[in-house]
Amino acid sequence: MGAAVVVFAAGLPVLIGVLVATRSPHRVVGLLLVAHGLSVAAVGIGSSSALAGTSRLVADQLVQGFWVLLFAWLALAVYLLPDGRFPSGRWRTWVVTCAVGTGAFVLGAVGDAASFGADHPGVAPPLPTLPQPVSAVLGGGGLVAVGLLVAGAATWVARRLGHVEDDSRTRLLWLVWGAVAMPVSLVVGWLNRLVLGNISWLADSALAVGVLSVPLAIGVAILRHRLFDIRVVLSRTVTYSVMVGGVLLLYAALLEGVRRLGGDRTVGGLVAVAVVAVTVHPVFSRLRRRVDRKVYGYRSDPQRALRLLAQRSGSLPPEALTGAITEVVAEVMRISPVRIDDRASRDRGDLSVALQHRGQVLGYLVVRRPADRRLGEGEIALLEDLARYAAVLVRADREHADVRISRSRIVTAREEERRRLRRDLHDGVGPSLAAVVLTLNAAESRTNTGERAALLAEARAEVREAIAEVRRIVDDLRPPALDEVGLLGAIRQRALRLSGDVVIDVHGPAVLPELPAAVESAAFRIASEAMTNVVRHSGARWCQVSVIVAGQDIEVVVSDDGQAPMDAQPGVGWQSMCDRAMELGGTCRFATDPKTGGLVVRALLPGRVPSPPPGEGMVTA
Repeated sequence: MGAAVVVFAAGLPVLIGVLVATRSPHRVVGLLLVAHGLSVAAVGIGSSSALAGTSRLVADQLVQGFWVLLFAWLALAVYLLPDGRFPSGRWRTWVVTCAVGTGAFVLGAVGDAASFGADHPGVAPPLPTLPQPVSAVLGGGGLVAVGLLVAGAATWVARRLGHVEDDSRTRLLWLVWGAVAMPVSLVVGWLNRLVLGNISWLADSALAVGVLSVPLAIGVAILRHRLFDIRVVLSRTVTYSVMVGGVLLLYAALLEGVRRLGGDRTVGGLVAVAVVAVTVHPVFSRLRRRVDRKVYGYRSDPQRALRLLAQRSGSLPPEALTGAITEVVAEVMRISPVRIDDRASRDRGDLSVALQHRGQVLGYLVVRRPADRRLGEGEIALLEDLARYAAVLVRADREHADVRISRSRIVTAREEERRRLRRDLHDGVGPSLAAVVLTLNAAESRTNTGERAALLAEARAEVREAIAEVRRIVDDLRPPALDEVGLLGAIRQRALRLSGDVVIDVHGPAVLPELPAAVESAAFRIASEAMTNVVRHSGARWCQVSVIVAGQDIEVVVSDDGQAPMDAQPGVGWQSMCDRAMELGGTCRFATDPKTGGLVVRALLPGRVPSPPPGEGMVTA
């Protein structure tokens, strides 16, 4: 190890430790980093050729045990993260036991005369030594303790990651990055030694990264944990590390394969370079996509994210749709939790995106902003795309539910209408006709002309009453004015009967296209109900009814200058108008006129009535 590398590898941890100890509450962590830097300096100087004579021998004997301190100080610092408090309970006992074992290893390794003699044959150790059995026990047991100390630190971080959030999680992720960089540097160093002929600058660089990665990660985690997006740093580290290792292994394998086939190293190098040049870019692109998808989800592939949402929601029952949407959004965005609310969240830690469909806000997709990174423009754009598609699904689901409820109400109304018809026929027309039969029988038995004439007159009156009752029942089924004077004429007649304190004007084209009977009936009923509401509830002075032909559709608009009861709950009349329009595949909406302040009822009905699905009936009036 060169002098410059030793100074850099030892000085940087010391500098970071001083900054951590003086500029943060994690003073103990800073002192441990300073100790780590001093240990790096001691081991580096002891391994260099700067010393000679007795000093060299003393340094070599100390390095036999001091090298484990390079791992021990950092492992102890890890146990203090992310909040700077030492673990309690069983973890405290574990750390103290492993630390004592590490000290035992240092003592046993430094006092191991056999190891010193193997490196310096015929030279006596300059420092006191221990009996061989004692040094063997201390060294073996201490080495196990060092391994358990490091393994316990990794376990501690993994457990803490599952229990902390926000800034604490970000700090631990920086530590994970440092832990990942260390073994990567070791692999690069071994490949450099075995494959590339031990290039000096690459060996020093790999060693420096291995020694400095964890101290640097600890310093950033404590002092500047938001310096970079840690997820980007982790994903890029994994991607480039795997690529570098793969390229080196492929290069070594091709070089060795060509050599075994009888070629020389030059030919093997050219073949290896050619193969690597052809394969590295596509492999790198695929690997990067996979790593980014694991870390960030589908932010770089919005089409696949939308396709995943479509696949998940296409085969689910309506009651599971909301859960599927939030689950897919959480998966593709790598964000949790995700929910759908009626209102936007007021929490600054939440991001609310409106579920908007054709200008109507159906709700809000609320996601929790990740604490360890900021949402980029691409992620927000993907979230908005998902919200737009989710709005279509939510709208379709709600309309499906509305149609299902409306059909249920229609079936109920149909059965109630049948029950009313049965009651009217049974209680009204039936007894009248029975009375007529009895009266005619009585007239037939009379011989007196006057009595017979009186009974026939009574029968004639009862028949007229029965006819009137039948007409009333027929009029309830379908207003006869629709067949007599048409839709506009029927609405005008109804307006004339309702006019009094309210002036009602009816406007429409001179000639209406031929409309299905169901559409005519629905348009008349909606207009009649709207005019009745104006007269009874609005306090208006005038009302205007417009019948408009819009392509193949017919639109009925009823407006007034009264007080629109928009704050009131929709009543039976409003629901009846909506049901009549929805039954035919149309819409009925209510709004406030910004000029007059009155209510505007706008019903759009199709000019052609779609055929009902098999097995379903349709009530037209």
